[in-house]
Amino acid sequence: MKHPSFICLCAVGLLLSCGSKSTQEQTTSTTGYDTEVSSDGIQRMTPYDFSDTIRTDGKTYIYTVHREASDSLPVITDDDGNRYADNVYTLTIRSGEQIVFDRRFTKKTFLSYLSKDFQQRGILDGMMCDKSLPGLRFAVSVSLPQSDMMEPLLMQVDTNGGIVITRDERGDEELENDDDGV
Repeated sequence: MKHPSFICLCAVGLLLSCGSKSTQEQTTSTTGYDTEVSSDGIQRMTPYDFSDTIRTDGKTYIYTVHREASDSLPVITDDDGNRYADNVYTLTIRSGEQIVFDRRFTKKTFLSYLSKDFQQRGILDGMMCDKSLPGLRFAVSVSLPQSDMMEPLLMQVDTNGGIVITRDERGDEELENDDDGV
């Protein structure tokens, strides 16, 4: 979906669902989607780290999401000629001291789930745990830079290293109901 109200609800719902039930200290190096423009004229999102706990299937996991702009990925250019670096996300999940999942993601991971426009002009700009759903599920977004246009995805993580990706087809009403429980 590409409706601004849906996007706003997604963002608020994910932030609330990830932050409200934590017993683990959360760490964040930046908040929001701040960008830096370097001397080469390419806008890069600032580095971001987030860590929290989730309890599912009788186990407690600590997950960490790390974002950094990548100079090795293709630069995205918008309709106005502005240039943007795409991002790399690293998701690490621990159970106790053991790492049960550790993987780097780029937009390429999600290409087959995106429209042609977002494949070509979108950047990977979001990954957050979705505690409103069972298991280890993460909401992922690919958006057109500096806009409210995005394509939401859901990624279910298996602690054996596997992932299942689907499009997030939940509508505004479903997301509002999820928010009510928080």
